[in-house]
Amino acid sequence: DAENDADGDLICGDVDSCQYDAENDADGDVVCGDVDSCEYDAENDADVDLICGDVDSCKYDAENDADVDLICGDVDSCKYDAENDADGDLICGDIDSCQYDAENDADSDWVCGDVDS
Repeated sequence: DAENDADGDLICGDVDSCQYDAENDADGDVVCGDVDSCEYDAENDADVDLICGDVDSCKYDAENDADVDLICGDVDSCKYDAENDADGDLICGDIDSCQYDAENDADSDWVCGDVDS
């Protein structure tokens, strides 16, 4: 080993699979840490949001909880509605024309029930 164990992991470079990575591919993704963009994330940023999974609060949601309701988009039934269907009519608030009226203007007067007199 001409470099005399360059990474200091006590494995000589001529037999070291990651000769410049002292942790020898810590995340086990077959990419040595010295060239791995996400050296502690075996999936290498699975959602491609430029945040490695080991530090990404929503590792499978590229928008990282777009509606800021503390539910990651990959498991949020209403990923663009922070109130998660507040009226319980199974229509997410971001597309519900009467987001606080579970009957969605039952009398068809173009006034949602939560404000209709």
